Amino acid sequence: MAKYKVTVGKPFAIDGVEIEDIEAVEKLAAIEERRDTARHQARITYGVLGFMTLAITATAMLGWWDGSYNELNAVWASGSIWVGMVLGRYFKKD
Repeated sequence: MAKYKVTVGKPFAIDGVEIEDIEAVEKLAAIEERRDTARHQARITYGVLGFMTLAITATAMLGWWDGSYNELNAVWASGSIWVGMVLGRYFKKD
């Protein structure tokens, strides 16, 4: 099979892009920073919710096994503040 070399005009090198508008750079940096912040907040939220789901499931099974749900009440009383803190940002009005 033959290799084809297509050329149109003179070859040129692209070393970088010069941006004349400084506001565009600042806006792009702000967008990137907000995206990183949202990504970190989502990771923290998923971690807290995952941990609470596991803890509540384990204590509910333990309560079902021994007949009292005191452990479940203790886990919810101590963990609900963390769930409220991570979920609060999703329900706030801007």
